[in-house]
Amino acid sequence: MVQKQAHKYDIGILKNPTTVKLLAKELILASDLYIAKQLDEKHYRELILYFAKFHGKKLFYASGSLNPTVKNRIGSKRCGLVELMLEGYQPSMF
Repeated sequence: MVQKQAHKYDIGILKNPTTVKLLAKELILASDLYIAKQLDEKHYRELILYFAKFHGKKLFYASGSLNPTVKNRIGSKRCGLVELMLEGYQPSMF
């Protein structure tokens, strides 16, 4: 009998969350997987940049910093990790 091999990065992170709170929940999940070494840095950075590009209105505040709701929900250590992955990223003006 042939068993289907699970892809290493098929980890169940929702890439298109509908609310800021759900986005924060997915950031927590991704950050915890990265810290536990179940998600490598390349895929973690790609995921954070995906959120920044396609869900920037939820992730960022008007001043360009992280949304206060996201900061509050994910905590300071994960927030620092997300900001590190966003180093050099410039959100679009439109």
